[in-house]
Amino acid sequence: MKRDYNGELRELPSTYRDVIQSGISDDIVKAVRVQRPMLYVGSGGALAVARLAADLHTRSTGELALATTPLEAASASLSAETGVVLFSARGRHPDAALTIATARARGAAHLGVVSSLPRADLPPVLGSQDVRVGTVPTPPDGFLATNSLLGMALAVCLAHEAALPQTLPAFQRRDTRSVRRSCIALTGPGTAAVGVDIEARFVETGLATVQLSDYRNLAHGRHVGLDRHLEDFTVIGVVESGSAAIADRTLALLPAAVDLVELRSELAWPASVLDLLVQSMHLTAAVGQERGIDPGRPGVPTFGRRLYHLPVGKLLTTKKPDPVGRKLTGSGTGEAGRATYETALGDWLKTIRRTDLGAVVLDYDGTCCATWDRFRPPPDDVQQQIMRLLDVGIVVGFATGRGRSLHETTRSWLPKSLWPRVHVGLYNGTLLLRLADDPPDAADCEGPLADAADRLDALGLPDSLLVERRRTQISIASGQIPGTHLLHLVRSVLARPPMLECKAFASGHSVDVVASEGGKVAVLESVAKEAQGATLAIGDQGQIDGNDFALLAATAVSLSVDRCSADPTRCWNLDSRGERGPALLVRYLKAIQTRSSGTRLVWKP
Repeated sequence: MKRDYNGELRELPSTYRDVIQSGISDDIVKAVRVQRPMLYVGSGGALAVARLAADLHTRSTGELALATTPLEAASASLSAETGVVLFSARGRHPDAALTIATARARGAAHLGVVSSLPRADLPPVLGSQDVRVGTVPTPPDGFLATNSLLGMALAVCLAHEAALPQTLPAFQRRDTRSVRRSCIALTGPGTAAVGVDIEARFVETGLATVQLSDYRNLAHGRHVGLDRHLEDFTVIGVVESGSAAIADRTLALLPAAVDLVELRSELAWPASVLDLLVQSMHLTAAVGQERGIDPGRPGVPTFGRRLYHLPVGKLLTTKKPDPVGRKLTGSGTGEAGRATYETALGDWLKTIRRTDLGAVVLDYDGTCCATWDRFRPPPDDVQQQIMRLLDVGIVVGFATGRGRSLHETTRSWLPKSLWPRVHVGLYNGTLLLRLADDPPDAADCEGPLADAADRLDALGLPDSLLVERRRTQISIASGQIPGTHLLHLVRSVLARPPMLECKAFASGHSVDVVASEGGKVAVLESVAKEAQGATLAIGDQGQIDGNDFALLAATAVSLSVDRCSADPTRCWNLDSRGERGPALLVRYLKAIQTRSSGTRLVWKP
């Protein structure tokens, strides 16, 4: 490493200024700000960014969020609603791949990566199309994270629309204080990220050992240990304006003999955390100079390099993708029901292998294409498999919440000669057409749907909700709230007396409302009339409130590429490799094979 630590610190003001002036991309917002329970993951210095992200998430969304290391994240039990975001400057260490690979394998609802590198330069497991990648370009770091840490922390604050100054007071400070070989870092509400940063810098460079505590936890016994070793310890008090009262009263009660170093910011939270992180970096520089050590180039022992490159994925026993486990998650039976569901899966597979298939009905967004990439044609391998099925006589139908956009997108890649053989159920099956038929001109909704749209518009939430009125459906979307959460609000409004005769379904990104008699099952029924065999239904939101639930529940011959119901007789997600969405759809479609005995699903895990 040729960069010195003080040189990196001199670049911090320009890194801050560049990010403030250029702003952040929409990809960063969509990577880190999601209305669901979250795990924010980081190694070394990036763990401080993960802790700040968790604090911001909890305060702005009210959802639980945890900051964890990759090892903790890889071993955690995730609900189907939990998202995982990794912070890593370059994403090259084995723990980065472990984080995303295990989260994907356990069906995390959201995968995100925030890095200094663009998607194309990240390792494949991090740059995969099902991962939301946010890039914050910063100068390279030496041994300790400096500019990348500030850039990522700043980006997270901006993603949560925090009010930030044009510069930080800490840029004008040059710390000359030092600390003893043992320290206690005390933090208050919202500043734990600074304590994590102090601990990482001092321990990773060997400048000092650091214990972490908040101001109140010090009162529960740790003061005894401090008192018995006063001459050995430095207390580092992290103080910001929002928690100054408890911090100042606590520090004032410490014995006069305590060696006390304060890192203090008068800025409002979370700008204060950014200011304090920079102070932590400068304090490390001062201690390093006093000890004759460059924190940016401390020297790495051979065993340390071997530890860094340890193939952790091969050594750690993690929970593998499990079709039965996915069913158990929603069944309420827990592991006690495993034997029953394993028997049910075996029976279902035996039946499906004997079932002649004549048609396939596919959900579109989240199934044929990634939800976030839904405005482009499906991946090439999805297109190829759909055309293959049509060529061998399989009837294909699309059951989608979309309107005219599905016609336009699908016609762009599917040969015109095949259009008459493709059924399309627009607006969640409320408008049935062939792909060869031109969809009718847009028209406003009427009756209960119009009343539902009026109620939602009257909530006065134009910045939070986008209500789109269509002929047979209204769609409600929010930039930050996933469909499963938005569904509760929409259903509450529909159920207000007098109750409106409508049905609401959640997709990965929105809520669709249709008349009570509508739904994707109509596409299944339409296709089945033409099919010479059973109709296989495939979607991604098969859970009880998902917009594919009725479709996948209407036939025992149904599969999910993501969420599934608890029903053991149908709607199975067969993945055991950590695939989902379009990637898993391709495997399902490839498994549909035409042989002398008929066209059947020949599934190999």
